[in-house]
Amino acid sequence: MHWGNRHRICKKETQASKKGIRASKRDNLSGKVDKNIRLNYNHYVLGRILFSRKGKNMKKKILLAMVAAVLAMGGCGGSGEESQPTVESMAITATDKSEVDAANDGTQVQSNTDAQDNAEGNSYEAQIKAEIAQIASGAGSLSKELVSVNDLFAKYDDMKVNAQDQVTANSLSKNGTQVWKEEVASLLERIKDKNASSYGEISAEYEKWKSHVPFMVEKMSETYKDGSIYPSIYAYNEAMRYKREAYVLASTLADMMSEVDFVYPDSTRCGFYGDYEGSSYLTITEGMENGSYNIVIHIDDTKELRGYGEVEDVPDNDTYLLFTSDDGTVKGFVSHSSLEASFYVTETDYSVVGPEGAYSFSFKY
Repeated sequence: MHWGNRHRICKKETQASKKGIRASKRDNLSGKVDKNIRLNYNHYVLGRILFSRKGKNMKKKILLAMVAAVLAMGGCGGSGEESQPTVESMAITATDKSEVDAANDGTQVQSNTDAQDNAEGNSYEAQIKAEIAQIASGAGSLSKELVSVNDLFAKYDDMKVNAQDQVTANSLSKNGTQVWKEEVASLLERIKDKNASSYGEISAEYEKWKSHVPFMVEKMSETYKDGSIYPSIYAYNEAMRYKREAYVLASTLADMMSEVDFVYPDSTRCGFYGDYEGSSYLTITEGMENGSYNIVIHIDDTKELRGYGEVEDVPDNDTYLLFTSDDGTVKGFVSHSSLEASFYVTETDYSVVGPEGAYSFSFKY
């Protein structure tokens, strides 16, 4: 039932990718959801500048400009993209941000203090559970419910963005994951009430998927393994896996309730593609700049390519990314849909993959 539903939702997610993303942009939904991760991506840019091959004077000039840009984004939630932050870059931004906060009228400092106190002691778990219950009971439709849960995630993500230091931010990042975990639990309970005969199979498949979430999240986050920001990156990727599962379960429940106008409020090409019990997978995560993505292509546990993807300048660019390996020796393109992804080689030095090679990765999580 659950696997079959993943196929049935293809049309719904395709509708979201064609029009839902545009709608979510108009509603500023995608901006809210990705606000903190975008800030974190710009931290990495600072770290890369520190160790670039440019001259020292140029490094200093660019670094000062980037510090100003990152601080501005922290305050206004501007756009930026994901990449690998360093300990040094995080220390720079944390110090400067504290100085900026100290110059405020005290309101932001007090808010940050409250968040830090909560991060160190009390948990938001009970509060999040109550908020999810309220959303579920008053949304009116499952599509509107998912929009509201995205807004709730953004609320807790804002708290992480405004944390005074990285330790507090890492602790607060768990709240975003909790939001989507609670939504998943709520949807499962309603599926059980609506169709008890189908619930057993759905629940069993969910538990199997859940046991593999740490593996998927680790693979999507390992680029940041040695950085102080790693817990926040891990929590974000974990939250997004539960978000996708919530969308799948909401689609299942919509079918049970004959909610024919159900559609995903947003969609993304980012995700873990492939059988999580298999030896091959492809991951797409957001890159440093708008329209760029980090891509890892893992083949049969014997070959791996790491690189970046850019949105191809063609009418159907919602489903294609141009790929270039980090060392520039392999090029190709990645096609992706709501159920699978494929990688096609166009240029290679033969060290990892051959010419005109094609690799498919079924299922998306």
